[in-house]
Amino acid sequence: MRAFLVILLVFVLGSAHAQIKLTSGQYTTEDGYYTVTINYDQNSLTLIEPNRTSVYTRLEGNVFRFIHPTNKIDYRIEVIDPATIQTFKPNVDNSRYTIRLSKGDATANNEQFKTYYAMAERYKAKMTTDKKDAQLWSFCAAAAMARSSMNEEGFKDYANKISLSIKQIIINKAKCPCEDAIPTEIWNKAN
Repeated sequence: MRAFLVILLVFVLGSAHAQIKLTSGQYTTEDGYYTVTINYDQNSLTLIEPNRTSVYTRLEGNVFRFIHPTNKIDYRIEVIDPATIQTFKPNVDNSRYTIRLSKGDATANNEQFKTYYAMAERYKAKMTTDKKDAQLWSFCAAAAMARSSMNEEGFKDYANKISLSIKQIIINKAKCPCEDAIPTEIWNKAN
């Protein structure tokens, strides 16, 4: 009987500590420069970055795994608490980065994300319907996707680079072809 109680106690304590429910929402690096959106369900984490979406599957306990389909690099995310994750590569020293739930954001369904994600999808569609300007529309899609999930400082830097790239391929450099994705003040400052 005593052995049964010890086994039961070990099982209960192990189970209680095994899985942490992560809060879905926008997560920002400690330096505040980079923001991603994470959607959590019991067996997977969907990490939405400006340039890609990656689905991490539960490996064990609070650790999730994504193997990049092209380069086969093994990426991991460990849930530390309901509002903190650490990203890392297994067996790589100093590869852990802490990312926390952005202040005031407890849901991935915020208006900024929805608005600019939908805009990015519209620009991606234009790439196939207006093939002669596909490169232009890909830049606009990238800017909108970045705006959906980056913090303000990170987005300004990224949008400046995108603006410079667009200005290399268009004739009329005075007007941004995607002012809804790239604010006029960022476009005008890009030289």
